[in-house]
This record gives sequence, C-alpha cells and structure tokens, in this order.
Amino acid sequence: MSPDRPDHDDAWSSADDDAWPDADDATAPRPGQPERLGPPAENSPPWPDGQPSQTDPPAGPWRYQAPLEPRTPRPQPPETDQPAQPPYAAPGWPSGPDGADEPYPSRPYGEYASPTVPLHELQAGWPTASAPARDRRRAPLLPVALLALVLGLGGGAAGAWLYDVGSNDQATSGSAPSIPRVASRGPAAGGEGASPIVSVAEQVLPSVVSIDVKGSASRVTGSGFVYDDQRHVVTNNHVIEPAVDGGDIQVVLPGGKVVAATIVGRSPSYDLAVIELADGANVPPASIGRSDNVAVGQNVVAIGSPLGLNATVTSGIISATQRPVTAGGQGETSYINALQTDAAINPGNSGGPLVDLDSTVIGVNSAIATVQGASNGSQSGNIGVGFSIPIDQVVHTVEQIIKTGHAVYPIIGAQVDTSSDVGGAKIDEVDTGSPADLAGLENGDLVEQINGEGVNDGVELIVRIRSFEPGESVRLTVRRDGSSKDYKVILDSKVG
Repeated sequence: MSPDRPDHDDAWSSADDDAWPDADDATAPRPGQPERLGPPAENSPPWPDGQPSQTDPPAGPWRYQAPLEPRTPRPQPPETDQPAQPPYAAPGWPSGPDGADEPYPSRPYGEYASPTVPLHELQAGWPTASAPARDRRRAPLLPVALLALVLGLGGGAAGAWLYDVGSNDQATSGSAPSIPRVASRGPAAGGEGASPIVSVAEQVLPSVVSIDVKGSASRVTGSGFVYDDQRHVVTNNHVIEPAVDGGDIQVVLPGGKVVAATIVGRSPSYDLAVIELADGANVPPASIGRSDNVAVGQNVVAIGSPLGLNATVTSGIISATQRPVTAGGQGETSYINALQTDAAINPGNSGGPLVDLDSTVIGVNSAIATVQGASNGSQSGNIGVGFSIPIDQVVHTVEQIIKTGHAVYPIIGAQVDTSSDVGGAKIDEVDTGSPADLAGLENGDLVEQINGEGVNDGVELIVRIRSFEPGESVRLTVRRDGSSKDYKVILDSKVG
C-alpha cells in the first residue's frame, strides 16, 4: 500500500504467502522493492536501503507494493485458559526488543499499515481471506442500521414539528408576517345553518307584486300581496288613490309579467284597498297570520318595491305595538293602531306585507316616520321607524270590501282636538243625536281613559275607538269641572 494511494487494494496477508515467486527467479521483484511497469528513467537514483522515499518517489511508472519483512512464523499462544495476548500493545505498531511500544519510524500513523499486521485487522470491511472474520464483524450491522433508520425518521418528524412551532412563534411575535389561512368555511346560503329569512323570502316573494298607478295628475308606485285564489290583491288606499276618478293600474307579477288591475273597494279611514288582477294572472296567495299575539322584539321581514326596486326584502324586529299613527294620501286621514318596526320601509314599500318568521303576514306596511323639518316627507327615506296596519284589522276591513265594495268603521259622533297634548282627548264638538250626545258628553270634556286605559291625545282616542266594532259599547272616563266621571257609549258606524 502506497502513501500516495491509501485506497490501493494490493494488501497482503498470510493467505497470500503462497503467491510469492521463488527466490531463485531472477526476474521477479524482491520483497520490499517496487515492480516496474516500464523502463526506468535515465540516471534515476536507486532507493536507499531498498525503500522508497516518502517525499521523492523515483521517476517512471511504478506500481507500489507494501514493503514486507521476510515471513516469520507467529508465536502461538500457550494452551491455557487465559486469552492470548496480542503480539503488540496496539495494532499496527511493532514492539521493541524489550517489549515496549515502538512507533513506526518516519511514517505518520494511518498512512499505511504495519508490514507485519494484516490489513484486515486494521480496517474492517476490506476483503480478507478469512470469511468467518468478515461475517462476525458485519452481522451486528443490521440491527444498528434499523435503529439508525428509526432514529432518523423520528428525528425528521421532530424537526418538522419544531420548525412549524418556530414558524408560528415568529408569526405571533411579529418577527415574520403571518399568512392567514381559511380553516373552514361557513354554511352555504340557503343550506344548513342559513338564516331563517332565506326560507321566509322563498315562501313569500312569489305572492308579492309591484303596483304602478297613473292618474290624471299624479303617479304612484307601491306594493301589494295576493290575498286569496280569486286574484284579489291587498294594498294601501293611498297607493291606488290617483286612479279612483279615472286612471290606470298596472301590476308587475313575481315572474316579471305585467297585467292590468281594477279597484274592488277601499277604506280611507284604515288606509286599505283591494284590487283585482286581470284574467290569466296565476299568483299563489300569501299565508295570513295573526297580530293579537305579536310581541315586542319579535323578528319580522318586510317585502315590497321600495323606490321601484321590485322584490326587495328587509328584516328587523317589532319595536312597539298599538302605536297610534296617522297616514293616508290627499283624501281623508287614516288612523292606525299600528305595529312599529325597524325593518327598512321606504316609499314604494306601501301596501307590501310585514311577515313573521313563520312566513305568515302579520301586517300591511303603510307609513314611515319622518324627521321634522323635512321639505318633502313623502320622499324621505327610512330612519328605522316604520308602521304597519295589524293583520287582524286588515282581514276585517278587506272582507267587508270584498263582500260590499266598501268598509265601515265605528264612531262616537264627536269632533276631537288632534293638535294639542293636554293629557287627554279634548272634545271640540258633540254631534246632535250621536252616541256621544246620547251618553251625556259635552263640548270641552277631556277624555282621560277608554275602558280603563289612559288616553294622551285625540289621535289616540280615535285609533282606540276604531279598534272596536260598530254596535260595541265602550266606557269613557271624562274630566269635567275638575272631577272625573265614567260614561257608557254605544258605537255607531260610518262608511269610509
């Protein structure tokens, strides 16, 4: 083995001794001398002492062989129970005459093997003549390799986890920007977990129509809903009012088809009207609910055509019940004991349905509150205060209109002051022979209660009376000359 080629495989062992040529062969290289592969260079110096120099190898192509000492038999260990001692204290290092370790002269350890120690005893894994020795050394490598594989896989997984934790820590500390990731998506619209308003809209929208009314002097756009299977549509009186004395009513159906309609009847006092669609209009009627059990805070949905935008859906809650308001168009003022809602209601929503989450109609949108000082209240937008006629009153009035073409409402036969708030309803004038006159009411009386419930002003007194039926009796608590007294009044009726 050469110092310049540590990977040279011309290693010699005791098994190779028989391959040496006979000493009498003059052409064979002698042990310890290089074998020439070609003619030597001219005047090339011989090797001193038969050994190659470590720094100046001779010129010419040479194949180096490990220098060998003449073969001498190895000492055999005595037959004893004690293990045999190695001939040297360290493999590859010869011993001196006195048994002390003596380093190999002038050759660094590891460059090549001692000439008296077989190479396979120094570098395991090199091919040797002894197969059993190779097997004994390589057999334990299989479990070691498996252990290394397991440790490698475990180390890789642990490293990946530590990297991920480190990345998250950096993102949290702000040292590195974090990339938002969508872990999961919410429910699809209309799917499981969707808002109940989706279902309400799907069920009610097919019954809601848009109404376009042209009169001789004005044009109004409003909404309505199909009331029954006879093509009757409920809307507000102030929506169809321009066409009362001659005009045109066009109705846009849910599918976009436009059909004509005629007036069946109306009630200015309740701001309600019924129109009938022309033949060929096939629209399903809406489901009619109740309003006597409506609660404040209840979720509701308003559907209509605000500002001409057909099939618009808004939602909110019931903000108050039995709210006395006035509404109407250019004719008689309507007095409504209304449901108040914060669902968005705008011009064009008039006549459309107010619906609960059971998809039943509980009111008819009729009016909105406006900010004081607005130059044109009819064009004011939603401010979160809208009013609807309760469906119980709507059904009562609409049934009258369908049967007779008109509606009646109850009266006491007296004129009340609606402009002042004096802690009650002040009676300005009592009609002769009216229910109020027969009950003993006089001009200037202040009505404080009706059936034991307080009355704040004239509008509230009118609204409360119109919540009853003609022929019913009510008890009015009246203050006169500093004292209060109850009067029983039997209600009369009036068409309107």
